[in-house]
Amino acid sequence: MAPEADGSENALSVPADHAPVSTVPPGDDPVVSLVEVEPGLAVLFADQPPVGLDLIPFGMMSAQASQGLTDKLAMASGIANLAAQGTQSATTVQGLVRLAPETLRALKTAQPMTSGGWNLGSLVTSNGKIAASVRWAPATGAQAASILSALGPAAALLALQVQLASISRRIDENVQLTRDVLQALHEDQWATLLGLHETTMRAVRESQAAGTVNDHIFASIATRDADLRKQRLLFRSLVRGHIKALDTDGQSRRARIQTNIEQILADTHGMLMAEWSWYRSQVLRAGHISRDEANAAENERLLAELVADTQREHTSAMDEVSNLLADLERQCRLIAELPAERSLPFTAKRQSIRESVRMAEALAERVAALRNRAHTQPAPLNPPVTVFSDAVPEEVLRILRWAVPGEEPLLAIADVNLDRLVGDDAYLGVTPERFFISTQNAVRKQGTIEREFPLSEIRYVRFRERDKRGPVLDVITTDENIRLTFDDWAGRGKGLDDAQRLGNLLAAAMDLPESERRTDPLLIGESPTREAIAAG
Repeated sequence: MAPEADGSENALSVPADHAPVSTVPPGDDPVVSLVEVEPGLAVLFADQPPVGLDLIPFGMMSAQASQGLTDKLAMASGIANLAAQGTQSATTVQGLVRLAPETLRALKTAQPMTSGGWNLGSLVTSNGKIAASVRWAPATGAQAASILSALGPAAALLALQVQLASISRRIDENVQLTRDVLQALHEDQWATLLGLHETTMRAVRESQAAGTVNDHIFASIATRDADLRKQRLLFRSLVRGHIKALDTDGQSRRARIQTNIEQILADTHGMLMAEWSWYRSQVLRAGHISRDEANAAENERLLAELVADTQREHTSAMDEVSNLLADLERQCRLIAELPAERSLPFTAKRQSIRESVRMAEALAERVAALRNRAHTQPAPLNPPVTVFSDAVPEEVLRILRWAVPGEEPLLAIADVNLDRLVGDDAYLGVTPERFFISTQNAVRKQGTIEREFPLSEIRYVRFRERDKRGPVLDVITTDENIRLTFDDWAGRGKGLDDAQRLGNLLAAAMDLPESERRTDPLLIGESPTREAIAAG
C-alpha cells in the first residue's frame, strides 16, 4: 500500500470535443487498463506500472488471496480473454490508482474515444507528462458493474483493498487552529482521542511494512475497541446535535453559529479523529480476518459483511460531517458579508469572522481530500436577467451568493415592490429550481431570503403594463396569488424590456399537472338539453 498521498494523484486526459469513435486499430490497443471500482479509485492492469503514478499495491492480504483476486479480476474484466486473443498483454493487476477529483469532473463532460467497449485516453502525472495510453471502464458504466457482480465473494476482498487505500490518508496535522480549539474544549477527551489516533496510525504503518495484519499488529487494536466505539458515538452525537440545531430558518441558523462557532468546529474535528480511528481499526480487522486461510470458507461471509457495514457506516458519518461543514462555511461567509457582526466569540478572544471562515474552510477542504473529492464553492453570481433602474448593487450579489440554497445559479433578479397596504421594496430572484421574494432590508441586513417557491408550483403568470406607471406582475401558484409591482422606470424603454423578459422567464415555468386538471360534461361534446340537465 502506498504512503499517504502527496498531491500526486493521476489525471486521465480525454478528448472532449468530438463524439465517441470506434476506429482504433486492434494492434494499437493500449498496454494499460483501468477498471474504476468507485469514483476516484481504479484497478490498474499492466505488465509494468507506469512511472510516476500514485500506485497503491494490494496489501495486507495473503499471497494466495491476492492471486485469487487478481485472477478473478482478469477473468471478470475480460482482460484474460484479450490476452488469449493476443490483443492485450497487460494482464497483471498492479494495484489501485487514485484519480484526481479534477479528472473525475472532466470525465463527466468529456466524450472519450472508445474501442471494444472500453473508453480510451492518456494517463498523465501531476506535472502533466503522459505516463501511458490507457483503456478504462468507468465506475458508473455497465462494464464496471458487471465486473463487480462477476467477482462474487471476491468482491469483498476488492472492497477491502479500496478501504485500505482510503486509510493511507489521514487528518492533516497542520489544521492546528481547530486542533487547539478541540483540545481546549474537550480537554478530558483529548488524551484518549490522540491515543486512539496514534495507535491506529502505528498499526497501519506496521501492516504496510509487514505486508499483512498479523496477530501481533492487531492485538493493539483489539484491546482499544471499546474506546474506539465510545469516542465515535460521543462525537457523532455531538455533531448530530449541531445538525439538528441548525435545521431551522436562516436567521436562527446564523444566530446559533454566532454563539457556538468554536464548539461546532471542535466537535467536528473531534468526530473526524474518532471516526477515522474507528474506520482504520475496522479495516485492519478485515485485513486480519482475510489472513486466516485455514478458515477461509467460513470467514467469507463474515468478511463480506464487515467490509460492507464498515463502508456504509463510514460513508454515512462522512456525509454528515461534510454537510455540516458545508453549511457552516456558507453561513460564516454570509455573516462576513453582512454589515453588523464582524467577529465571533472564541475561548481566548473574539475571533475575526474572516478567521472563522478560514477555519471552517480548512476543515471542509480536509474532509473533501479524505474523500477524494473536490472542495467546491458556489460561483459568484452573474444573473443574465436584471431588472433595476441602474446596476444591481454588488453587495446584494455577494450576500445572495451564500444565501441562495445549494449551488443553483441565479438566472434573474429584480427590484420590485410588494403589493401591500404599506408597500415594501423587495427582491425577486429566479433560479433553475425556484423563485424567491424577500424584502430588501432582510437581504441586505440579515442575509435572509424570506419566501421561496418551487417553479413547479407556478400555475399562471400575468404581466400587465400600466399608463404612466410601472408594470404589474401576477404570479399564481398552487396556494397563493402573488402581486408585484415595478417603479415608474420599468414602464418604458430598457426597464420595460427587462421586466417583460422576467415575466416571460417565469411564464416559461407555468404548468398544470394532470392531477389538477378537471373536466365537465357541459364542456365536452354537444351541449345537453334542458330536460337532460333537469333529469340529472
